[in-house]
Amino acid sequence: MKGQAVYPAAAALFAVAAASPSKTTCLLLIIYLLLLFIRRPHCFLPALVAALFFFVYFLIVDHHNKTSLSGGRHSLSVRFSAAPAIDGDRLQAAVQAGKERVQLRYIIRTAAEKEALRARLMPGVVCRLSGMLERPMPASNPYAFDYRRYLRRHRIHWLFLPEAIDLSACVRVRPTIIERLEAIREAGVRRIEAQFPPEAAGIAAALIYGERRSLDEEVISGYQQLGIIHLLAISGGHVTLLVGAALAAAIRFVTREAAVLALLVFLPMYAVLAGASPSVLRACATGMIVLAVQWKKGMIHPLDALSWTALALLVFDPYMVWDVGFQLSFLVTFALLAHVSVLASARSMLQNLFQTALAAQLAALPILLYHFYEISVWSIGLNVFFVPWYSFVILPIAFLSAVFSFSPLIWLFSRLIELTDAVVRFFSVDYSFMLVLGRPGPWCLAGYLTAIAAAFLDWERGRLIRGLTAVAAATALQLAAPYVDPKGEVTVLDVGQGDCIYIELPYRKAVYLIDTSGTPEWVREPWRKRSRPFAVGRDVVVPFLKAQGVRTLDQLILTHDDADHIGAAPEVMGAVRVKKIVTSPGALPAVKAMARPFSVSVAASVRGDRWKVGDAAFSVLHPEAGNNEDNNGSLVLLARLGRLTWLFAADIEEEAEQALIRAYPELRADVLKVAHHGSKTSTTELFLRTVKPRAAIISVGRYNRYGHPSPEVLMRLRQQRAIIWRTDENGAIRYVYDENGGTFQVMKP
Repeated sequence: MKGQAVYPAAAALFAVAAASPSKTTCLLLIIYLLLLFIRRPHCFLPALVAALFFFVYFLIVDHHNKTSLSGGRHSLSVRFSAAPAIDGDRLQAAVQAGKERVQLRYIIRTAAEKEALRARLMPGVVCRLSGMLERPMPASNPYAFDYRRYLRRHRIHWLFLPEAIDLSACVRVRPTIIERLEAIREAGVRRIEAQFPPEAAGIAAALIYGERRSLDEEVISGYQQLGIIHLLAISGGHVTLLVGAALAAAIRFVTREAAVLALLVFLPMYAVLAGASPSVLRACATGMIVLAVQWKKGMIHPLDALSWTALALLVFDPYMVWDVGFQLSFLVTFALLAHVSVLASARSMLQNLFQTALAAQLAALPILLYHFYEISVWSIGLNVFFVPWYSFVILPIAFLSAVFSFSPLIWLFSRLIELTDAVVRFFSVDYSFMLVLGRPGPWCLAGYLTAIAAAFLDWERGRLIRGLTAVAAATALQLAAPYVDPKGEVTVLDVGQGDCIYIELPYRKAVYLIDTSGTPEWVREPWRKRSRPFAVGRDVVVPFLKAQGVRTLDQLILTHDDADHIGAAPEVMGAVRVKKIVTSPGALPAVKAMARPFSVSVAASVRGDRWKVGDAAFSVLHPEAGNNEDNNGSLVLLARLGRLTWLFAADIEEEAEQALIRAYPELRADVLKVAHHGSKTSTTELFLRTVKPRAAIISVGRYNRYGHPSPEVLMRLRQQRAIIWRTDENGAIRYVYDENGGTFQVMKP
């Protein structure tokens, strides 16, 4: 029967994910096969065969995904298969080193060297380079991007850090077909960057070549928040328009069969020219299957074409199943194809656009929440407007402007992009309405999938409101989940050379953040500036809060006004609601100025202040009233959380430690957040003999220039027989507890 290939394709997807391994996906695969056995017995055997084949196939592929290289200094002959990505003073490229690929990363030294590298390092260039091979860093915070895993799924196991790139040791060899196509693509992107204004060049390059390097980060962020980022990806709509236009033009000169054959040859080439992302590969592969069947005078059900495409791509690269683009592309396309009869019954174009946007949003909801933790309430309405706007206005003008380089066309395209960006900015920045739900757990995801499947079935039976109610109920359950969870947690985030500590009480009775860390701002020459420099608030703290589903902080506790403790506070206040900021007296003026644009109340806290929420108790031990010093005026907090007493010592030094001992001679703590990142000016022997910590947590940056933590401090802690955890070595340290006790977890054991 037509349209039945979707069942073995779904089984294959489940099987690859289950073999990763994933116990939850294994269970889902078993449930799926049982349901097929009961409801679709004629599809059970093909699905079972597909599941077994791809389960074993993935295990074999993964077993052979190993490296033959070793760390340390090496001299390698590397081949550039694509132009390197140059951003400011950083050059990156996935290069071939013998039989293996490595990720080359190089810091450019001068502006002249940057221009020379941009001009000479093209696809097909081979260079002899000497440098260090290092393992990529794994994720060091909960929910964070795991760079090591990402590279491994692309068959890359090492970072190669060359000492220098001597262009005299580079030669151009005969390029492969793919390298020739990559060179054409790079030339096309550079042509757009040279001819289009900066604000329009990024959009044009993304729409034509699938290259986003010229896109402003604020623009990308706005499109992503509003759920319209798919407009900047080359996908089925692009390929359909391109194939339709090419076929219509070609049949005027050659037979339809010859035109179809030419397109079958052209589409793989176009996939490379368009960046070969999963959405591009899906669109081109599906187009090729449809064209091949037509060439043989046959017909194929769209769902079958999509399913065979999924199976082919999984054979080509089973790791693709974890790519966000792959997941969104296939799931949304499947939902639209399976729901096509309902969409076709729309009485008007506007109704069709609305129903299509709604169906796509429903299908994408679990994936969006899992990867991005939030959704925009404007998403459906904006898709109704932007999809036709991009399909029939922006995309055609972009192609015409790039092909003919006609100045009035480029001017028109630029003005239209300015208008579009203004609308995006209005809804993503000025009047943002984001619903932060957090990352759903396995069973929450299962609930969403069940509710969404029920919603589509109800929709087909004419009961759309009932179906949407089921999805709303699943959303409400996720919103309510933290408030019925008896577990609390303390997480010391890995924020480099800084402090950031997250505290959530059981049943989410309160959420606190102690400090936010911050990214130092170095004065850089203009050519060194990167389009998206790392920012600890935007890239670490805010994503963690959103993944937790945090929409409101009851207190933001800023211990003092050093940048490595409060530098990211504006980013936090801009992302989540902060009820109140508590800080030390010395930091009060600086913190008030920082909080004023966000209308957050600020109060200074001194020794003797305390509060209690449920079983959790908090006491401010330092500073005393009138102390306006910097480090020694830091706010020190003692907290009773679960069955442990925590002492958060901020950046106090020996003088403040002595003052604490004098004021609290019986001071004890189970867990000590070590002061001042382990500086030798703190954590004195007398202080440790008084506090007697059983565990010590040091928040410190890798390879920091201060030499923290001090060997003397580590020795003193060992003498006290304290367990030592360090964020530079262990990543984030997390303590999850309930009324019966708790457990410590580290990201990197």
